[in-house]
Amino acid sequence: MPEPEIYARLVRELNAVPRSRLTLLRAAARLGRTPYKLALAALAALAALAALDKSTFAMAPYLLYETLGRTLPAGARSGAVLWALAQPIAKEYPTAMRRAGHRSPDALFDAMLGGRSGITFTEDEYGDAWTYVRHPGHRIPLPIPELPGLLADLDTTPAVHTSDDFPIVLAAGQRRAFTANTIFRDNTWRKRDPQGTLRVSPHDAEQLGLSDGALAQITTSRGTAEAVVEIDDRLQPGHAALPNGFGLDLPTQDGGTERTGVALNTLTDLTWRDPIAGTPWHKHVPARIQPLPA
Repeated sequence: MPEPEIYARLVRELNAVPRSRLTLLRAAARLGRTPYKLALAALAALAALAALDKSTFAMAPYLLYETLGRTLPAGARSGAVLWALAQPIAKEYPTAMRRAGHRSPDALFDAMLGGRSGITFTEDEYGDAWTYVRHPGHRIPLPIPELPGLLADLDTTPAVHTSDDFPIVLAAGQRRAFTANTIFRDNTWRKRDPQGTLRVSPHDAEQLGLSDGALAQITTSRGTAEAVVEIDDRLQPGHAALPNGFGLDLPTQDGGTERTGVALNTLTDLTWRDPIAGTPWHKHVPARIQPLPA
């Protein structure tokens, strides 16, 4: 299924958008893009008055997919969101857009739909470059407010985060030949590593008593999990890795569910994260690994 269709079905089941909004926009879309644009503008004005409508209008990609998308050529429904992207381009950079050969936002949108290998949507001259710098005086502010303090503390910041309790650095989310994001909810396509093995170095395998193909328990400050061991001489001592994209509860033919591999968020701690970006340190998770009885 195309990804927008997955989200659309979830929104439908949740009844998150009033049917009256969809009915209005579908009717406007059938009349043409100008009436559709006016109908969207009316909804936006309504959104400024009511909190409920604000939450509805926040799902603009869904509205476009379900309304304007239905009027597009076969296979192009997911491209409806590009119509919304074409509008600010025409408003903010009309000259550059026309240089690229598009006389209106609708013409730009049609070119997007027809451009199977990409299109030039604006064409700038050298003098236009500074118009993209929105800061006062066209100056780029270099200081990041959160950064100077962290730089000053580098000398006293610990460089090692493992401990006696958690001596292994676990990469929780290694990319491998047959891993994918969890939008792929079918394990049968994997030709290798179908179980999502825990890769460890030969040195650590010997020290910890781990055997190739045996089960091991991984423990972090967040939780525990079990995985099949794969001894891999590409890993340095003190490091282990689990792949991304596993740990889903998938339906079985008998009506139940089956989980394959480790759901990494059971091991990663949201408080163990980059202080500026807030991104968890998935590739540096202190862990303890122990063999499990056969």
